[in-house]
Amino acid sequence: MNDVSLKAVIGKFENLFSIFNKKYYDNQLETPVITVSPDVTRGAYGWCTSWKAWNSSENEDEGYYEINMCAEHLNRDFKEVCATLLHEMVHLWNLQNDVQDTLRGGTYHNKNFKVEAEKHGLSIEKDSKYGWTITKLNDECSKFIDELKHENFKLYRKKMVKLNTAKSRQSTRKYVCPSCGCIVRATKEVNIMCGDCNEYFEEECK
Repeated sequence: MNDVSLKAVIGKFENLFSIFNKKYYDNQLETPVITVSPDVTRGAYGWCTSWKAWNSSENEDEGYYEINMCAEHLNRDFKEVCATLLHEMVHLWNLQNDVQDTLRGGTYHNKNFKVEAEKHGLSIEKDSKYGWTITKLNDECSKFIDELKHENFKLYRKKMVKLNTAKSRQSTRKYVCPSCGCIVRATKEVNIMCGDCNEYFEEECK
């Protein structure tokens, strides 16, 4: 298989999702669309959409959630990448069961997230800014992943290098909500979410 194709990367994530779904959720999780794309949030390892972002042309009434794995962070240790996937699977489980596990536009993880995550292979610690979001595998899950004998991901996206010039510091940045198109301008790099769509604003490149 072509080593520089995302097909292999996404296929591996789909396989891992199936394995974790069977072990930790008794195959009760809805199958999401798994994507790999750049980190538009400037720091997230991945995300799960809070709405069914994908539709099928064969059945317009059936929608699918999206789990995205951020491309710049695939070069981490394989277990750390698995912990991110399991983290997003907890969000998906809570969505299915109407459990609110985040606050502040999806940026702060509350105690509900910690409780469910620790039922499904993870150990969670608190971050002073983002709540119960520091994610590690518990001992049992770590041993289970060792038994899978998977190698680290070989393909990952390089982080963009930005020139920090006086002109760029004074220029205005334009951010756009990818769902509703709302525009926000800022004089510095910001990390904000649309309160209506619960989506992170994306910086529009000139």
